[in-house]
Amino acid sequence: MPKISSLQIAGCALTHRGKMRAENQDAFVAGDHAEPPPPPEQTVIRDFTLVADGSLVGVIDGMGGLGGGDVAADWLARRWAGRRPASATALKRSLVQDHLALLAEARESAHPLMGAVATGAMFRGDKIDVFHVGDTRAFFVGPVNTVLLTKDHVNARGVLTQGFGGGELPGSANEIDPLMLRLEWPQEQALLLASDGAWRHLAPGVISTIYGARPKLHDFVLTLAAVILAGPADDNLTLMALRPRA
Repeated sequence: MPKISSLQIAGCALTHRGKMRAENQDAFVAGDHAEPPPPPEQTVIRDFTLVADGSLVGVIDGMGGLGGGDVAADWLARRWAGRRPASATALKRSLVQDHLALLAEARESAHPLMGAVATGAMFRGDKIDVFHVGDTRAFFVGPVNTVLLTKDHVNARGVLTQGFGGGELPGSANEIDPLMLRLEWPQEQALLLASDGAWRHLAPGVISTIYGARPKLHDFVLTLAAVILAGPADDNLTLMALRPRA
């Protein structure tokens, strides 16, 4: 692998409100860029390149049922843009602080229960530090198989047990414990981040088949979105694909 100062990560992200939601409450962050939830009629697709110097990416899904999900998603994206933690430990500590800060922000807002879930990654050299809170997901994708990397923070009834913000519960510690994974890039594979409105409608075999047929990240993401939108597309969908540049 190239040195830390020279390794570049190519990426493409797309967000769409789907066919049944009145608005899009998803956001994403890619290095210094924060993409807020777009207007309902707008599909956002962005190609980008990052240096593996501690840069962050993330897919953020606002908790629509609590009110202010779009506000919370936007708040997190803007807070993370430009962040370059010194280590995975520092990253995890900052995520816990983000949760507490969002709780405080919500108390002073018109949306005291606002919150969001997110999955993202920090890139440093040939290492990936994946972070995860909630029910967005991360996958390694190759032309043969797609491997799920994260585990949803839900209980036996499928109810979320962790998220950024979301209101304070009496008697609870009001803290989160983000899942952290230290990984290396598998050869010729991409890292895929997806909101639940995207991954619920994509079987792993379908993801790999599309990646094999559409290896350019822009085409890969567009085709994944087209498959979702050909079905019920009952939620906002956000996808981000990343891969080291040759």
